[in-house]
Order: sequence, then C-alpha cells, then structure tokens
Amino acid sequence: MKQALKGLPSLLLRLGVTVFAFGWVLRSIDLGAVREIFRSASVPWLLAAVALFCVSQTGCITRWKVLVPPHRLLTWLFLANSYCVGNFFNLFLPTTVGGDVMRSYDLIKATGEWRSSLASVLTDRLIGFLGFLLFALGAWVFFPPAREDPLIRTAFAGFCGVVAVTFLVLGSRRVLQGMLTPFGKIGLGQLQSHAAQFQETLRGYLSRPKQLAAAFGITFLAQVAAILMYSAICSALHLTVPLIYLVLVIPIIITIAQIPISLNGLGIREGATVLFLGRIGVTAEQSVSLSLLGGLLIPLLPALLGAVLFMLRRRKPAGL
Repeated sequence: MKQALKGLPSLLLRLGVTVFAFGWVLRSIDLGAVREIFRSASVPWLLAAVALFCVSQTGCITRWKVLVPPHRLLTWLFLANSYCVGNFFNLFLPTTVGGDVMRSYDLIKATGEWRSSLASVLTDRLIGFLGFLLFALGAWVFFPPAREDPLIRTAFAGFCGVVAVTFLVLGSRRVLQGMLTPFGKIGLGQLQSHAAQFQETLRGYLSRPKQLAAAFGITFLAQVAAILMYSAICSALHLTVPLIYLVLVIPIIITIAQIPISLNGLGIREGATVLFLGRIGVTAEQSVSLSLLGGLLIPLLPALLGAVLFMLRRRKPAGL
C-alpha cells in the first residue's frame, strides 16, 4: 500500500500530461473525419503492415537472443514469451519501460545473474536507438528539405543529443562516477560500486565485436521492417508521405514517446506525429490515424498475446 501511494503523484502527473496532450491534439481534429479515414482504409495494406510489424518484432527478439548471456533456459521461445509479456506491460501499464523491467526480471529469475541480465536488455535498447539514429542521419543527408525546416532541425539535433548523452553516461567511467559522487557523500556509496560493476558488464560487449555486428545486422533488418510498416499504413490510409521522410521522423517520434511523462507515450506520440507530418501537408486527422494504428492498434496484437502468456505463467513451472 505504501509503495502504491509513493507512486501515486507520478501516476497522476503522467495522467495529467496525457489528458493535456490528447486535449491539444483533439482540439484540432474532426473525430468524424478520423472515423471516415479508418472506414476507407485499405485492408490489404493494413494486413501488410501487420505482417511487417511481426517481422520487426521477430527481429527484435532475435537481436535480444544474440545479446543475452548463454544459459540453457534462455531459448528463443523463452525470450519471445518474455518479449510479448513485456509488450503487454508497456501497453497496458502506466509506464514506457515496464516491458524492459519485466524482461530483466525474467532473465534474472532464470539465470540468477542481475548484471548480465540487465546489461543485455539495456544493450538491446541502445543498439535499437543507435540503429534508428543511423537511419535518421542517412535521411538527413539525402533529404535537403528537412534541413531547411527549423522545427525538424531542432528535433533532429535534440534526438542526436539524447542518444549521444546516453552513450556518454553509460560508456564513460569518469562521467558516471562523477554523476554518482553525491550519493557516496550521503552514505549511498554502495550505489557507486554497483553502478561501476554494471557499467563494466555493459562495456564487456565491446570486446565481443562479432556479437555486436550480428546484433546491428538484425537491427537493420528489423528497423527496415518497422519503417516499411509505417509506409504500408500510409498506403492503407491513402496518404502520400515520402519514405525518406518517414525514415527521418519516425525514430524521433518513437524517442519522444519513450520519455516517461505520459501514460505509455499516449498523447505525446500523437501530438508529435501531428506536428511533424503537418510540415509536409498531412492533416491532423490523417496524422492521428497513422499514429494510432502504428503506435497502439497494431502493437495491441502481441500485447494481448502477452497478457494471455502472463496469465498462463501461474499454471506453469518457473522455467516456462
């Protein structure tokens, strides 16, 4: 009960941000027009988007399999189970990192190793973001109109900055220890020690270039499928959006949605989609429809599967 009460202010804050963000989006759209967009959507293109989403998710699970510590319980099916349950937690709980917490818990429970388990989940996330950054950089170079838009320039610079700072903090011993020094002065020096040990485990991947190369190769394929999924949704909704523009803005939108200030990125993701696609003439109604399909309705499928798998765990032994 006390833990629930401690988390209540954060939950209420995220709920408030979500309501505000959705209010900002809804004030500028015609819900009737959104219904008509969904009604006229091309079913074959929607099925293609679902298939591409499944390909992308399969790639993400396979990448994680490459990165997890070797252990007899960590089969591809075990990780697929954990990944689907993680999708359920991401979509239905008031957080954007609940899935990562659940995946980490599954690995720790199976292997008994907290550092290597956490490091595999975090490295999986980092490689995903780095892959998106490389895609966005390519689009930035080959799509000059984006460089002329001050909003896109600012958002792209912020995206690059977030990725750079994340890698700097996690990769530099000096920076991480400097950030944690105040904790040692208030009697939490053990936190510094645990963080240093975890960082060394994380840096250990640098000594395994073949493993990282395999993970990056899988990331490339998974993210190509993810971008093509959004392109298929655009075709389903009869939208004309240049593929290279999607390559540039989708990673930025996904990153913005990961910021833990709303419930699962709801409202924030839709607002960002309206903002960025509006720069090339896409209406707010079309942008919201695209965002809801790509960020909520299609991911609902594995999330519901994850819910079933999570409930079945009570009837299965710990090793799944």
